[in-house]
Amino acid sequence: MLVEFALVMPILVMLLFGLVSAGMAWNQNLSLASAARSGARYAATLPTSATGTTMDDYLAAITQRVIDSSEGNLSSSVTSRVICVAYWHPGNNDPLDQNRSRTLTNTTVTTSSTTPCFTDNQGSADKRIQVSVQRSGTIQTGLWSQTVTLTQKVVFRYEVTSGL
Repeated sequence: MLVEFALVMPILVMLLFGLVSAGMAWNQNLSLASAARSGARYAATLPTSATGTTMDDYLAAITQRVIDSSEGNLSSSVTSRVICVAYWHPGNNDPLDQNRSRTLTNTTVTTSSTTPCFTDNQGSADKRIQVSVQRSGTIQTGLWSQTVTLTQKVVFRYEVTSGL
């Protein structure tokens, strides 16, 4: 009986470590989903003029809301984080109400007026907010580990009618 226990115990311990580690990665993924939804909802109801004078100020405020809502899973100490926030209004020629995306990769910020965060298959005239968050997570069992990419994407309709 003791011999069987000695043979089975390492396998059970590895399974237990794997379950706990996978649970922690799942928790991080749920936190990313909550942060993306929180940031997108905030953006959908916040007038673009409320945060400053430019669309970049607006997108920076939304990015900060996503970081603050992530329970530390998108903080500056996470080296694999990517946060993309976009205000997208296709077909609009008003320079104050323009397409704009902002991507924060680790500590580098890039902006674009031609590329949204992701393809969302929304209508060509739908004004919307896109939030995409990503980071890596690790599942460990003791003998091996697997790095997984945790990604969440959210699209909300922009609800404020006044724009900039």
